[in-house]
Amino acid sequence: MSSLHFKSENQSPKKSNKGFYVALGVCLVAVGVAAWTTYDSVVKYANPQDTSSYSTSPTGRTQSGVYASSKPEDSSSQPQASAPQSAAPSSSKPAASSQAPGKTASSKPEQPAKQTAAKPASYVYPVGETPKITKNYSGDNPIFSDTMQDWRVHSGTDFEAKIGDPVKAIDSGKVTDLYADGNLGNVAVIEHRDGITAYYCGLGDTFLVKKGDEVDAGQKIGSVNVVPIESVEKPHLHLEIKKSGKLIEPATLFK
Repeated sequence: MSSLHFKSENQSPKKSNKGFYVALGVCLVAVGVAAWTTYDSVVKYANPQDTSSYSTSPTGRTQSGVYASSKPEDSSSQPQASAPQSAAPSSSKPAASSQAPGKTASSKPEQPAKQTAAKPASYVYPVGETPKITKNYSGDNPIFSDTMQDWRVHSGTDFEAKIGDPVKAIDSGKVTDLYADGNLGNVAVIEHRDGITAYYCGLGDTFLVKKGDEVDAGQKIGSVNVVPIESVEKPHLHLEIKKSGKLIEPATLFK
């Protein structure tokens, strides 16, 4: 009995060791198979044989087959590449639209120009309707004076009239001065448009306007009297005109 018990104790370790090695071998084989499968998948994934997968697809894959990252740093790089493309259309659109206003701008101003091309209002004769000129403006050329009995320049135009005839403003304007002159008699000075200043000489003692008054064309400002330096000549109104401070021929305003 004792011998049988000793024999069974010697055989049990052998059976247990054999089972351990069998289990260990199975585990090693399983680990090897798993490692090989993983390695094969990695190799195929990293080096695919089908080159068609290298091209970029509409789904956002890169040439390596990996999807483009949706991280902020990748998305921020795309606007940098597309910025020059968006700038090109914006620069071309204003150029195209600027032609349309140019056409309308070139055509519209022509019509108003034709409509506003009206002749300036003519000046009104200072006496009568179409008075006779008894002595013209001489400019720098001296002419004989019947009153003074000498040769001198005649700085104005004499319009024939009767003593007491009304004297009218040749245009609208402003009365800038009223005074008495030893040679020209009573004088009314009125500034008109276009730099014209008129000197109405030889008026009566009563002015119908005062300094600073605004007058209209044809408005009565006084009456015809005597011009002392031309007293022996027929009654008339002596009119002198300055344009921008320089004497000009008064008769040219009524042509």
